[in-house]
Amino acid sequence: MRRPRSFAIIPACGQSRRMGTDKLTLKWRDSTILQTVVRTWLASEIDHVCIVFTRARYDLQEMLADVNIDKALVPIAPADMKGTIQVGLDFLHANYRPTRSDRWLVAPADMPTLSATTINQVLRAAAEYPQSIVLPVRQGKHGHPVAIPWKLAAEVAGIPEDQGLNFLWQHHKPQEISVEELGQDANTPDELIKLRKSHNA
Repeated sequence: MRRPRSFAIIPACGQSRRMGTDKLTLKWRDSTILQTVVRTWLASEIDHVCIVFTRARYDLQEMLADVNIDKALVPIAPADMKGTIQVGLDFLHANYRPTRSDRWLVAPADMPTLSATTINQVLRAAAEYPQSIVLPVRQGKHGHPVAIPWKLAAEVAGIPEDQGLNFLWQHHKPQEISVEELGQDANTPDELIKLRKSHNA
């Protein structure tokens, strides 16, 4: 019997309005925020990584040209992250035909402090609790990545328009696991400055 597979979806269609510029291409250590996030996923035990962005983002296509990940390109950015994730789910369904025993994980594309260690902790917990959504928790706070059984992928399209992906774990009791660190993102220039200082980036 084939072992369950794991699929990461990186939604990268955001507008970075509060940052005032595209934060995915901003510097993080010797790279960019997006390249750092992608490298982290590839350093983890995930089986497949799929990033979703618009066809007009030639800069991102060039930035990731030599990276062995799936790229789901859309003509127009979806209205929200939930819609972007749906594009990723549709792409994975068409190209990999996941089964109910497989998993999909999601974390924002603008989270350069996400660690492969945390991803692996979530993946191992997902293997231990195959029927449950797995939520990493640090000091009482939920974070990313979230691991979701593929059987729940079909429910994303039915999430109410005014609700986000967390609608799923509000209606399907999740398995919370304690992790040593949660990834952080930055939505404003000041937040990014603080994040860089705290991580020597």
